[in-house]
Amino acid sequence: MQRLIIITGDLAAGKSTLAAAISDSLGIPYIIKDTLKEIACDNIGYQTRQENRQLSITATQDMIYFFKQCALVGNDLILEANFRTEELLEIKGIADEYNYNVVLLILTGDIPLLYQRFLDRLPNRHIAHRSMNLDYSLERFADYINELRDQDFVFTPNYLDMSNLDEDEVTEEALQIINDELGN
Repeated sequence: MQRLIIITGDLAAGKSTLAAAISDSLGIPYIIKDTLKEIACDNIGYQTRQENRQLSITATQDMIYFFKQCALVGNDLILEANFRTEELLEIKGIADEYNYNVVLLILTGDIPLLYQRFLDRLPNRHIAHRSMNLDYSLERFADYINELRDQDFVFTPNYLDMSNLDEDEVTEEALQIINDELGN
């Protein structure tokens, strides 16, 4: 049975870093939503917050399409994004149809700490991730994180606390979860 590893969770929790580390360890390709969004932004651009949001929606739909193509040929895959329930339901439909074993890793952390990481990386982030007139307050950040956390994750969640962010320890913990749930 093929494997699908989904990495989701809080902003600035280290999802992309973990996806790359798991990919290296297991030899499984990975797709990061933010990278797809950046490519679309470089080619299309955006003028409004709504257009920027549309880039995110399109990038997520591209990921689901890529998963379907991998499923058609039985390839393992890692998907990384801030998935919403409706997107996870689409992924589940494909996973069920093609008999994939799925592990869901949800990265969380202390909200003020994640907020500071978010602010620290913001000036160096691609323009696709910096919307005009967006409220970057701690209160708004916390509201967004809590909205992400308060949804149906569809698959059995495996939480990883990224507050201390020792990348090697987190990678080992994630690989142990994957091995426990999916085997080699």
